Amino acid sequence: MPETPAPHRDREATPAAAPPIALLRIFAVFLQLGCTSFGGGMAGWLYREMVLKRRWIDDESFLAMLAVAQVTPGSNGVKMTALIGQRLRGAAGATAALAGLLGGPFAIVLAIAAVYAGIGRNPIVYRMLDGVAAAVVGLTLATGLHSLRHGARSPAAIAIAAATAVSVGLLGWPILPVVAVLAPLSIALAFVKIGRH
Repeated sequence: MPETPAPHRDREATPAAAPPIALLRIFAVFLQLGCTSFGGGMAGWLYREMVLKRRWIDDESFLAMLAVAQVTPGSNGVKMTALIGQRLRGAAGATAALAGLLGGPFAIVLAIAAVYAGIGRNPIVYRMLDGVAAAVVGLTLATGLHSLRHGARSPAAIAIAAATAVSVGLLGWPILPVVAVLAPLSIALAFVKIGRH
């Protein structure tokens, strides 16, 4: 008597990988960011666009990129842009993101410089710039609080973050010596924590 074939079992379909984001789209998003994020606080703008709004990057990846950007020299916004672009589409993505982020503001700054030469001493201009600066401070503070809430919650990590904030923010110490002391300490604590798990 011939054997009955075993019932066919459908393998669970694995979800298809999301198609890569087009370079033109990366350029357009970063061009918009570059033209609308005034006065610094780029980490907050990037978090809102890349993690909350578009979901191109998750919280954990964003915080890792932010940590790398903060311990390397240069503008955090530019470094984060390069890291995010590279994560999305490699070297071409990093190039498209940087071109978008820096191209629009470059043209805007040239135009504003021409106009500002004539109206720079107007008190209304000073009030407008003060308002923009206050918004940037609030956005940066919100990003910091969010990072604290979703980042490492160990007492050692909180102590390092507090020591950094007090040293640079309250005492006004130069950031390079503070990072030179606290970064190796933080890395050593991370290795100790990994060794325990």
